[in-house]
Amino acid sequence: MFIGLDFGTTNSALAVTSPQGPARLVPVQHEGAEFDTFRSILYFDGDERDANGRLHAFAGPAAMDAYLDRGGDGRLIQSVKSYLANPNFTATNIFGTRYTLENLIGFIVTRLIEATAETDTLNEAMRSGPVVVGRPARFVRNSLGVPDEGHDRLAVKRLGEALRGIGIPDVHFEFEPVAAAHAYEASLDRDELVLIGDFGGGTSDFCLLHVGPGTRGLRQRGETIIGVSGVGLAGDAFDARLIEHCVAPRLGKGTSYESGGKTLPVPSWPYDTMKRWHELSLINTGKTRRMLAEIGRTAEAADQVAALANLIEEEQGFALSRAVEATKIGLSAGDRAHFHFDAAPIRIDAEVTRSDFEAWIAPELGAIAECVDGLLEETGTAPSRVDRVFLTGGSSFIPAVRQLFADRFGGGKLASSGELTSVATGLALAARQRFLD
Repeated sequence: MFIGLDFGTTNSALAVTSPQGPARLVPVQHEGAEFDTFRSILYFDGDERDANGRLHAFAGPAAMDAYLDRGGDGRLIQSVKSYLANPNFTATNIFGTRYTLENLIGFIVTRLIEATAETDTLNEAMRSGPVVVGRPARFVRNSLGVPDEGHDRLAVKRLGEALRGIGIPDVHFEFEPVAAAHAYEASLDRDELVLIGDFGGGTSDFCLLHVGPGTRGLRQRGETIIGVSGVGLAGDAFDARLIEHCVAPRLGKGTSYESGGKTLPVPSWPYDTMKRWHELSLINTGKTRRMLAEIGRTAEAADQVAALANLIEEEQGFALSRAVEATKIGLSAGDRAHFHFDAAPIRIDAEVTRSDFEAWIAPELGAIAECVDGLLEETGTAPSRVDRVFLTGGSSFIPAVRQLFADRFGGGKLASSGELTSVATGLALAARQRFLD
């Protein structure tokens, strides 16, 4: 058995393949249903402990259920992968217990394996043989950071240590866009020069390489890769724009309050944190709550500031993310979508047009375009030489993202399949290509 693990910012997935034939996803099970992917999310409830007093870590769909049932009584943790390249984030305290970043990653992967119907088989294979794990072309410190080699090496080292810490000793890494190329290549009967675009939660990665029957026998794909590049933004950055324009102005951003006889602006940093909604729990502190309570007494938009305080104190970041995701899906399917979010004492209802959304994400689209153009220029590749553009990842559904590639390469060259799972199946195929005797 050859195993590929796609540990993602938003979703994770496992895939396997045998010495011959296609790769297959290993479905996860929850409440009688099966899913191709496993949400990369953790939830801790201070009252849920084992016989030794250790906290129980809910993960994936079980974490979402527990969070929705218990809400602000627990601790919700998401987008763990986005911290891998950040040396300033080493551990967090959860109900009196210190957990390292590697511990949190280990919980997610362990629960992913346990949620399958093949737990014992997978554990045995992972303990005794190689596992190929996906990694971005460029790790970044956070969704607003800049990639560099030092932080990239740190991220790879920490991810490897996290997996070895749960009994997966033989870890090998593959670029996620290269893994997607393996998945695309499986259906080809001729060689092609392909540009892979992989849009994750925190990074957008691109790889220009040769694929097809002529490359399938190679153990290493290095000689087929023309160039690799990436930029530290993707789905999370698009989410941030919706929060910035639809939510923050309705929760007091840009308003003022009175203090010491002066009129002062409401501090902007809670709204900046809200754009990275998974970090809201980090500012749910007594200091923050006291500050917002004090501001609220003299705020010109007291109800809005109270709603901001409620959002933070009641740990509503996940609910906010669901409202944002629903709006993005609506805007991918139609020209407008309704944004709805209850943030007591404020209810947010807004109509968002696709043209507005595209204007808001124009800086991110520009950065992606610059990255793609830079890759073509660095490799001396004219767009006309590229046979196919294969797009994968959740943000590849966004029409403006697809149009960016259609404008450069022609709409007829665009292809996509298994947008949320092609990296996982490609990693399993990469494992077979590397380690088949």
